[in-house]
Amino acid sequence: MEKAVRQEYNAPALEKGLDILELLASSAEPLSKKHIAQMTGRSIGEIFRVLSVLVRRGYVTFCEESGEYTFSMQMFTVANQYPPQLRLLDIAKPLMKELSEKVNQSCHIAWYDNLNLVVVARVESPYKMGFSLKVGAKLDVCSSGSGIVLLSYSSEQEQQHILAQSEATSSEIDHALTLTVPTRKQGYFIGASPQISGITNISVPIYMGQKLLAVMTIPYVTLDSKAVHHAVDSIETTKEALIRICQTITSEITPCTSP
Repeated sequence: MEKAVRQEYNAPALEKGLDILELLASSAEPLSKKHIAQMTGRSIGEIFRVLSVLVRRGYVTFCEESGEYTFSMQMFTVANQYPPQLRLLDIAKPLMKELSEKVNQSCHIAWYDNLNLVVVARVESPYKMGFSLKVGAKLDVCSSGSGIVLLSYSSEQEQQHILAQSEATSSEIDHALTLTVPTRKQGYFIGASPQISGITNISVPIYMGQKLLAVMTIPYVTLDSKAVHHAVDSIETTKEALIRICQTITSEITPCTSP
């Protein structure tokens, strides 16, 4: 039997559009048409029509005064219409607010989209001081509590795929993998943030049935109750509150099966 030959198909306009979207999504500043052309390695003539379509469809925003383009939230809006994620956010948001008000800490949910670990929801601490991540922020798999939980509840094949997409060094990968066994054993991750002093990441999995769906994290800020003039929940009580919330979300999002 002849081996099946894999066919490669080219779609130049789609390639241009994806290049532009990826560039604008990673840029902290608006970009002109000239800069977009230069940074994608294309001519202005090549990208002109593609840019026009992206603006018309709402994926890119154009400022007539500056002549510059920015990435819009349309992609995020479309992604959030994916049924499991939409259901997750509907259930989780009020519970996240309740949790945040209870422990005076911010919290966020991260979702792996087969390429990046992305923050899809957040609630800021009701207290005047706190730490939170932006919705849409991409997390380092090996340097975040969410990433450690993701790796802990992934198969070896899934781990390889996730790590291949990351920019982690071999030493960072080795260290992250040493944390997966204890995380899976205890059912959550607690550890000092490797990026920000004074922050302890508390991360708990959210499931749909038996499959990991997302991870909720509290970036716990250590506060002195005497200095802030109110009681401060300990890491232990905060962890227990987070676990209860994630269990509630899991039970509500998991489809009921007939007996």
